[in-house]
Amino acid sequence: MDDDVAEHRQWLREKTHALLTRFSSWRRSVKIGLVIGGALLAGSSGAAANLVSATIKWPFYVFQIFGVLLVFAGGVAMEFLDEGAADAIKRANDLADIAEERESDIAALEGDFEWFTRIYATATAFREIVEGSVALPGTAEDRGRRFAALLDILVAEKAVLFGMDADRWNFAIYLFDAKDGVLACVTCRRPIRAEEEAPHRSWKPGEGHIGIAFQTQREIVASDTAEPEARALFDAPEASRRDDDVSRYRSIASIPIRLAGEAPIGVLAATSDIPGRFWLRQRDEEGARDPVEPLRILASALALIVRTADFKGAPQGFKS
Repeated sequence: MDDDVAEHRQWLREKTHALLTRFSSWRRSVKIGLVIGGALLAGSSGAAANLVSATIKWPFYVFQIFGVLLVFAGGVAMEFLDEGAADAIKRANDLADIAEERESDIAALEGDFEWFTRIYATATAFREIVEGSVALPGTAEDRGRRFAALLDILVAEKAVLFGMDADRWNFAIYLFDAKDGVLACVTCRRPIRAEEEAPHRSWKPGEGHIGIAFQTQREIVASDTAEPEARALFDAPEASRRDDDVSRYRSIASIPIRLAGEAPIGVLAATSDIPGRFWLRQRDEEGARDPVEPLRILASALALIVRTADFKGAPQGFKS
């Protein structure tokens, strides 16, 4: 679709250039014709007037005056109204650039509107699940199903909320187990079901981006973990490293799961093998999209479910 639009714009630009160039050449020819034609008329009329008797000179004088007027009109037109081919092309380019800039602005606004619409719908769906948890806390199995449902809602909107397409992505919920002293993965979603069901690594507080987010109680986000300043922060301990960590986890966001004023009870992790999927939005950035905001909303929903169901009676652990 984008290639077709680009080709159409290029064809339109070339067609506009050709028409404006042709029109400019025609207009220049008309103006030059006025000058040359007027000069010939005035000159020939003056010469003829000298060859005839005085009684019939006046019609030639009239033609001579008319010729001078044509020369004057052509000169004025050449001076004030002429636009050459180069000027016409430049004007066409300027108009095309303005049109493309406006189309780009409109497309950006449409994208922002769609993002706002999807995040609102996602937050509403999260709220319904939380409200169901408040009404019927349920069992540990019910909690697991609610966690899975929340992740499924997020995954369904990943293309709009995070720009994910053919990424090798991962969304995982880690809760702190006080008994073992580790953050254990309790629910995750990945593109391949076998990877979801495979054993997952656990992290001690301070280990890797998940452990650091839990220990420091702050969001840990990297647009590209391959950058030198991010590499040290996001490297896993040597004993926990895997061969594909560097290529698979290029963009990362780890969000503490907690209620306001409380210590974290876990971490929500989101990753992609495509750089630039997650970043911390600055206040002065243009555009409305914030790829971390949906994760913050989900982390709050998870904290409410855990607290409401009383599966984590105190900040230091959870029941398994």
